[in-house]
Amino acid sequence: MTMATTSQPRAIWSMLDGYRPITNLLGAGDPNVHKIDNQWWMFFGGFQRNFTNNLFSASLPKGASLGENPRWTIRTDPARPHTALPLVDQPAKGEWDHYGLHEPCFVSGFTTTPAGERVPCRRIYYTGRSSRTTLGNDTPFAIGVLEQTPDGWRRHPDPVVVGDSENPSALGPKVIFADGKWRMWFRAAPGEPAKGDTPVAEIHYTESEDGIGGWTPPRPFYSRADLFAHAYVLKTASRYEMLLSKSPNLFGEPHYPQQGLWLATSDTPSGDVADWSTPEMLLRAADGPAWVRNGYLGSSLCVDDASESAGTRHVFCTGVHESISWPKYALTRLASLRRPPVPSPFYFTIGHVALDLGT
Repeated sequence: MTMATTSQPRAIWSMLDGYRPITNLLGAGDPNVHKIDNQWWMFFGGFQRNFTNNLFSASLPKGASLGENPRWTIRTDPARPHTALPLVDQPAKGEWDHYGLHEPCFVSGFTTTPAGERVPCRRIYYTGRSSRTTLGNDTPFAIGVLEQTPDGWRRHPDPVVVGDSENPSALGPKVIFADGKWRMWFRAAPGEPAKGDTPVAEIHYTESEDGIGGWTPPRPFYSRADLFAHAYVLKTASRYEMLLSKSPNLFGEPHYPQQGLWLATSDTPSGDVADWSTPEMLLRAADGPAWVRNGYLGSSLCVDDASESAGTRHVFCTGVHESISWPKYALTRLASLRRPPVPSPFYFTIGHVALDLGT
């Protein structure tokens, strides 16, 4: 399998530049892109001015192609055109995911009604947190789900997958519906590492008949020694492809693993890593623009219908900007009569890159 980039990574939205005319977001990441009813949609996590996270969406014009360098439009509140509209209301205080809904993963599949009828459904799986802090958090993360209804997205009240005693946190759900089952690869970890900590993560696999309950006991897929923290699966016409990345080096620390994106493939949606190829590196973060040099996270892989036969894939990712000094950067911006960025220990950018996977 030969691989080559067909475009340079292109920034879509950056924390450093802000999200104007949107005014209620301080940060955005984890883009998850799908074609729904002949229109491309992006679901992403947004950090709001009230210091909670929720899930938001953006779209391209109907009929637009991913390869045309188009402009994404964030969905806004009809009554407040500069306010990004969350998919669901913020969960109430005391709920298991009150402080944050992160890492969305949209899936179309089938469910069974109480009458026993098999019907199509659309869901978004996500990471939820009850801790005010994201890094070095004091309560475990868990995985929840939203379901689309005629009245909009509805949040399932309870988490669907939780951690265990060895890995209390379950994060980053990457879900597909294949061969009649909901199949999930997720990050199992003690928690999200704070500055100075060594990242620890495993990829586990579980499956369910209805995608809500009855998940099989999670089994290891990639071990801690493999260092992978995100594993996104795409079904194509001929195979399954898995886009992989490692725990991002948010603070530019020397003890972190090499940053980049890798690809593995399989003929089946197997939960056994032995059925997948050895991961090959697609992109090395150090070779990219400044906004990806500290790593990638929350990446997704998709294919535009017309280009699949040519081997073109589209990666939508969150890049972590190389470490900067906020005071110095702010002064530089002010000197050029530009607004300084929001003070932050690290900066995310949602971006896109097209890849030619060859044969």
